[in-house]
Amino acid sequence: MSDTRLDRIDATTRNAPRLGGFSWTFFGIELKRLFKNYSVIIFTVVFPIAMLVLVGLPLKSRSISDVSVADGGMSAAVPIMISMAVYAALVGSTMTGVTVAAERGQGWSRQLRLTPLNPAVYILIKVATGMVLAAIAVVVTLVAGALLGITAPLGNVLLAGFVAWLTSMSMTSLGLAVGYAFPAQNAIRYMGPLLPVLSFMGGLFVPLYLMPDLLQVAAKFTPLWGIADLAQSAVIGVAPDPWAIPNLVVWFVIFTGLAVMFFRRDTARV
Repeated sequence: MSDTRLDRIDATTRNAPRLGGFSWTFFGIELKRLFKNYSVIIFTVVFPIAMLVLVGLPLKSRSISDVSVADGGMSAAVPIMISMAVYAALVGSTMTGVTVAAERGQGWSRQLRLTPLNPAVYILIKVATGMVLAAIAVVVTLVAGALLGITAPLGNVLLAGFVAWLTSMSMTSLGLAVGYAFPAQNAIRYMGPLLPVLSFMGGLFVPLYLMPDLLQVAAKFTPLWGIADLAQSAVIGVAPDPWAIPNLVVWFVIFTGLAVMFFRRDTARV
């Protein structure tokens, strides 16, 4: 007597899913899971605005050039506003990636490994989800800056905001790598202090020209230096450092590769 269950399945006729298993339905599910995590959203939005009020607002009347703010010079608070927008995007992107540590504990990642979903596609879906939260964080921070009276040419602000949003994708990959490398509690514990340290080294919290020469050189090899340089150059209206884009690309490739590697390792046994 034949097994009817086996008769229903003909493995020779099964085709690999298109686009590695990507679907808009799955992407929508990931977005819903993200917006249910209120702690991540609040920390992503509230902290950068608080920093903008505490650090940027007192410098609103100080110019970054010889031309006073009253005569049309750019306020020193503008680069700080963009730095906080960058940081908001980075926190949103990174914490989106780190949430996979909790998913691992629930067995969700191993369940996905039983499906035809390509690991690289899953990583990219997580990156895209982080980009959605990063976009919200950037818009809210820039709107808060405008409400506080921190203004700059609209074209510069829009370009800098776009750069802050686009470049944040590399940090989603970092969050994914950490999320797959460590258990949930340890992932958050390690990522919490790591991001502020990287932000400081990259020139988001303190302008690099105020740092010692050795730190200025070392900063160019850190993951956030390229992101900070591109966004800050855009809002000021000057050309970025020629090594900023290579820095961004190299670290994105490194973080994405680590995320895929740790994902495969974590789900090697199903």
